[in-house]
Amino acid sequence: MTTADGADLLMAGAPQRRAGRPSRQEALAIEALILDGTINAMRDARYATLSIDALAQDIGVTKQTIYRRFPSKDALIDAAIRHKMDQLYIFARDAADTAAEPIEGLRTFARHMFDMMLKPENVGLAVFIDHASLTDPAFARRRDGWHVRLMAPMRHAIAVAQRQGLLEDGDVEGMANMLFDLIHGPVLRMRYNPEPHDALEGQTADQAFDARFDLFLRLYATGSVTTAGALPGFCCIAK
Repeated sequence: MTTADGADLLMAGAPQRRAGRPSRQEALAIEALILDGTINAMRDARYATLSIDALAQDIGVTKQTIYRRFPSKDALIDAAIRHKMDQLYIFARDAADTAAEPIEGLRTFARHMFDMMLKPENVGLAVFIDHASLTDPAFARRRDGWHVRLMAPMRHAIAVAQRQGLLEDGDVEGMANMLFDLIHGPVLRMRYNPEPHDALEGQTADQAFDARFDLFLRLYATGSVTTAGALPGFCCIAK
C-alpha cells in the first residue's frame, strides 16, 4: 500500500501506520475491510448496478486501493464470497474438531448454515447472487462453483458418518443435497414473506431446524442412531 492506502486505514478507523511499505497485518486489514464492505453492498445492490466508485466511498477507501488488489468487479465479488466461505470453513473445522462424533459435527454445521441463511441480510445476498446468475452466464458458473465449495464440509461429515456406520451407504452428494433442501426451505419462503415467524410456519428456529434434521436422520440413519431424545425433535446417538 502507498500513502493513499495509509489514508484508507485512517478513514477505516485503524491506528495510524508508519511510513513506507505496509506490514502484512495492515495489508490484511485493508483487504478484509474491502471484502466485508463488498458483501454488505451485494446485499443491497443488483449486479449490474454495483459500482466500484460507490463501493469505495461507502467502505472509506480509494478506488485505486480496490483495483490494486482486485482487477475487476467480478474478481472482487468472487474474492468476497470466498472470504465468507473461508469463515464458514473455519467454523466447520472447529465443529468437527470438537464434536464427539460426525453426526454431532454435521448437526452443528447444518445448524450454523441454517441460522446464517435465515438472516435477512443474507437472504438479500442470495437474491443478489441469483439475479446476477440469471443475467450473466459467467457469474452463474461461478455461483455453481461457490455452491460446491459451500457443501464440501457437509459432504465430508456425511462420508465420515457412513464410514463409521452411523449413516446408510449411498450417494453422499444426494444425501447432502437432501439436507440442504430441508434446511433451505424456510429461506426460500423468506423471499416472499420476510417475517421469520411466518417463514418458519410459527415455529421457533430451534423447532424448525430440529424437525428437519430429525427427518434427515429418519431417512438415512442406521439402527445405531435414534431420533428420540429427551426433548421433541432432539437427535441423539444411542450409546
